[in-house]
Amino acid sequence: MSRHYFLLVAVLVASIGAGAAQARPYNVIMKDVATVSGALRKSVEASDFAASAEHAQRLERLFRETEDFWTKFKTKDAIDAAVGAKELSASIAAAATAKDAPKMKTATSGLGRFCTTCHDSHREQMPDKSYRIRP
Repeated sequence: MSRHYFLLVAVLVASIGAGAAQARPYNVIMKDVATVSGALRKSVEASDFAASAEHAQRLERLFRETEDFWTKFKTKDAIDAAVGAKELSASIAAAATAKDAPKMKTATSGLGRFCTTCHDSHREQMPDKSYRIRP
């Protein structure tokens, strides 16, 4: 086989590997945020510290993905909301790990304000009930 064939295969393999590191679709990230947020609320209400820490850590990673998405568009208010939610998620995880139920509950109750801020500015419901993102 020719040298060019092996070079082409190497480029394809590298591009497949790079594709695996690409960001997930934004709507998938947001669906995950909704699911994990619901699970976090339930675990906090039940004072399940281990589950609460796990959910909060997952939210922290999801909000990091959200921050990365908005950074591409240089949308400051959305970036700020994602950073705030990410930091609050980290504090919820820390409170859960420390088994500090009052701090965990208080921090969790403030998480939704970040979502609302971004949704009000950057999400538009379409006639078919789907949503469109406005950067």
